This record gives sequence, structure tokens and C-alpha cells, in this order.
Amino acid sequence: MSKAVELLFLSQEDVIAAGGMDIKAVIDAEVKAYSMLDAGQAQDPVAPQIHFEDDQAKRIMAIHPCWLAGDINVAGMKLGARAPENPVKIGFPSITSVIEMIDPMTGHPFCIMDGTFLTAMRTGATTGVALRYLGQKGYKTAALLGAGVMGRAQALAIASELTGLTDVRLFDIRKEKALAWADEVKGLTGLPIRVVDSAEACIRGADLVAPTTLVSVKNSYIRADWIKPGALLCNISDNDYQFGAVQRASKIVIDGPKQFGIPVTLGEMVKAGLLKPENALRIGAVVNGKAPGRQSDDEIIFFSALGMGIHDLMVGYTVYQRAKAKGIGTPLKLWENPYWV
Repeated sequence: MSKAVELLFLSQEDVIAAGGMDIKAVIDAEVKAYSMLDAGQAQDPVAPQIHFEDDQAKRIMAIHPCWLAGDINVAGMKLGARAPENPVKIGFPSITSVIEMIDPMTGHPFCIMDGTFLTAMRTGATTGVALRYLGQKGYKTAALLGAGVMGRAQALAIASELTGLTDVRLFDIRKEKALAWADEVKGLTGLPIRVVDSAEACIRGADLVAPTTLVSVKNSYIRADWIKPGALLCNISDNDYQFGAVQRASKIVIDGPKQFGIPVTLGEMVKAGLLKPENALRIGAVVNGKAPGRQSDDEIIFFSALGMGIHDLMVGYTVYQRAKAKGIGTPLKLWENPYWV
């Protein structure tokens, strides 16, 4: 019997060629991961973080191990690092990561792939999950804030889930960048995007509010009086909403409870006595029909997702399967024969 251990390496180009931009497949993968976690068929512990130079934004997100059981039965981890100055200084992404997939029976890795692109895709796709389970198909207006990487994937998800949008507004503090981004994303998604001059002009009257800006809690800027009845408020960039805006929501839905213990909006609201964690619903329970989704047209729902390793793993596994079927990727050998046993 051969004792060789082989694995497949997928570059970013391979990931895209194998369907990494198929936003519907990414949304479907996230839905399945949420469902499995709620059903006790997945594990997603809190990932440790290392911060550089006492700067919360500069960090190695360390190893994020996770496991999907059930009909998937794949373990794995993502190793990621954030360097916020990369785009401006050297023209590289601010987040770089790799995903490793492991056979839980042997512990042997069978795939290592670029996770940088898939991190953006699965983050943006979370808004698609929210729209599918917490939004309304008849939405006409959407507010996008932030002309960056996460926003591109989020726009793909919005276009996938909402086909009747007539007004998609975009605001970024760098107007020139916003105009270029709008032209690019219009071509990518077909969304009727127009650039506006303020966050307030972007959000007032919007059915969907979907920011992707990187601000601290003390610099949160989305106000309660800007939000209309029936709006879906998506929170995938942590700190955009002021406490009062969150309090306008009749329902708070989260991906998992870890955000209650760290210095982001919901965590700080808990610390201030403005929110009880037990009052928040989990999206996995909504997906599985154990908790209510939207219950009225006028209900304001706040959905907060910090991201989970099981999403990287599930989306990565979907891409891996497609890559194998298409013969994409570079085979690597970990060893021919183990030196010591």
C-alpha cells in the first residue's frame, strides 16, 4: 500500500476558474453551513488573534479551525492576516489568507488554496443570506457604503437575491474612487448604482442598508432617524451603526455569540447594558425554521455577522470539488513515505 500523502494546491486564479465567483453557490454554501451549525453538525470555535504594534486593525487572525460533519465530514482551518495599509502603499489586498482542508479520519491535508478571494466572497455573500431569510423580495432601494473589496462581493449577492431594485445608492468618502467603483460594479452586476454625497442621502428611504466601511465604535455614523420601517440592516463590517440605530430594530439576528464579548458594536452595547445576548436570534435557527424570520413588512431587522471559519471551509470545499471535476490545480506531495511513524 502506498504511504504517499498528496494534496491539491489551488491558486487564486484556480479558485476563480473553478467557480469562486459563483455568488449563488457561495450563498447556498453559507446557508448549509449555518444550518449544520444549528443542527449540531459543525464546530466553529473562536479564533485567537495576534495584533501588531498595538494596533487592532493590524493583525494575524491566527488559526481558525473548524469542522463540518454530516454529509460533508471535512475539517480545516484558515490562516489570515490583515494589513490595512496594503491597498494604498503597495496595491495589495488588505487581507491575505490561505485555507487548508483536512481529512478528519487521518488528519492528512488534501487541499490548500488561496483564501483571500474567498474571504471577500463569503463575507459579501452573508448579505445574500440575510436577504433570503430576513428581507423582502419587493425591495426597490439599497444603500451601499464603502467602495472596497467586500462591497463588490456584497453587490454580487444583492444582485443575485433582488431582481427588482430601481435605485442603488453608493457613498464613499473618496468620491473619485466611488465613481470608478460604481462603473465597475454596474458592469459586474447590472445594478443601477449612483453615487451620492453623504451617508444620510445614501440611507434615508433605503429598503436595504449594507455598509462595508472600516470604522471604530466611537466613529459609528449610521443614525436611527435615517432608517425607514421595513428596512433590513446588514452589519458585516462591525461598527457602522450607532447604538440608537441598532435599538430601532425589533429583531436582532446574529451568526454567532462571539461578537458579544469583543469591542465591536454589539459587544459594547452589551457592556453598556443596552442589549441582552439571549434576546438575539441566530441565523442558523432561522434557516432551520426554529426561530422566526421576518414577520411583517414594517419590521426593522438588524443582522450582524462577523464571519465564521465554517463558511471559509464550506465555500472552499465547494470550489475544491469543482476544481477536481475540471482538473484544475497543482498536485503536491507532502511525503512519499513518512520518515518516522
